[in-house]
Amino acid sequence: MSIETILLIVVILSGFGLMTARKLSQEVAVPLVAFIAIILAGPDEGLRSLEGGFKEFAKVGLLFTAVAIPAYMLQESNLFNLLGTRIGAMIGSLNLKFKVDIILLVSFISVFTTYVMAALFHNTTSILVNSYIIYVLAKAYKLPAVFMLSAALVASNLGGFSTRWGDTPNIIESRVWGLTHMDFFKEILPVNILLVFILAFVAYFLTKRMVGNNHNVSRIKLAHSMIKFKTEGRFMSVDNKLVTFGITALLIAVVGPLFFPLYEVPLSAVGIIVALLGTPNAGRTKTLYALGIETYFTLISIFVLAQVFGHSAIGIGKLIESFLQTNTSNIYSVLALSYLGTLSTEAASWASATAPLIFKLFPTHLGAWALGAGICAGSSALITAASAGIILAHQTSTFEKDSRVDFATYIKFGIPFSLFMLLFYAIVLPLYIRLF
Repeated sequence: MSIETILLIVVILSGFGLMTARKLSQEVAVPLVAFIAIILAGPDEGLRSLEGGFKEFAKVGLLFTAVAIPAYMLQESNLFNLLGTRIGAMIGSLNLKFKVDIILLVSFISVFTTYVMAALFHNTTSILVNSYIIYVLAKAYKLPAVFMLSAALVASNLGGFSTRWGDTPNIIESRVWGLTHMDFFKEILPVNILLVFILAFVAYFLTKRMVGNNHNVSRIKLAHSMIKFKTEGRFMSVDNKLVTFGITALLIAVVGPLFFPLYEVPLSAVGIIVALLGTPNAGRTKTLYALGIETYFTLISIFVLAQVFGHSAIGIGKLIESFLQTNTSNIYSVLALSYLGTLSTEAASWASATAPLIFKLFPTHLGAWALGAGICAGSSALITAASAGIILAHQTSTFEKDSRVDFATYIKFGIPFSLFMLLFYAIVLPLYIRLF
């Protein structure tokens, strides 16, 4: 291992440390680490990594924008607030009728709603839509949302891993291994649903511990909250034009490519145009940059860093390839390396770089699921390990302190649960796949 590679690893770990200690925000730390990585790579490799990073970001940036703009429109239309009041009233009703713990209900509904939407559409779509609804629900019942939102990020990764179209790595794995929708439905969806149940219980337990055992909403307060929810829902004004254009744009950008996969990029562009046409002129600039320039810059930096670390001369790509070629007798090496690789590069980058190699050495479906499981767990470990995490950090940056998710708050949740996911997949996947 060269001195430049060692320095690069030290710089990356230092960046993680500074973000964990809140000395630097991820919007500053990640670009700084990427800049240093370019310097260490040298003039030729640095330029190649920069170009490669921007090339990877180009499509992802367009797709995310095509989802973020309609999601922002729906938020501005008051639709999410309306959904929050309806779900909130339903939660209160369930508590009054069946005496089910409010924290348990909010935790399970938050996690499962995020999971289902990620599986049906895409994990970034799910995070953009559900993060605000979860916040509304939590605040209505005076609960901190930080663990529910952290669990929602993991749920979005699990949902994305459960369907052929749910996340970019799945699309790559499907193409390489020839996986069908039914393969996902039979072989990985049930495993992930079991993990979602465990995840919801973890979110419930941590939130319960955070608020203490004395958080019991009296029946009078609960009835008052339900009346408030129903009253707000009855009199809440929703901008139907924003809702119509927002949902139309979302359907074009998200559902359209399911039927016309070759036209994913043009359809995303059409979706953005439709969304902007439905936005009042005074608000178009704000709508177009709904994700914030800092989010785009962070995403670009991660893709550039992934290119340096994974594919340049000072990266560890060759070491990983050599290790895989000599350790393919079981799924554990693929699981572990995919976990670490996703942490050090990025989910889509890792899948694109290693899927063909793993397929040659491990052509069964178990090879694909091991790769996907490692990526899913790795994406859930750090908020910067996948694009959905960066978006979640941006979405929650204006929330109250006990509901804000950043690098430092998420790492305490993400690392332990992602390691549990890795262990769970290592034990359950080989046993479950034998059924087929």
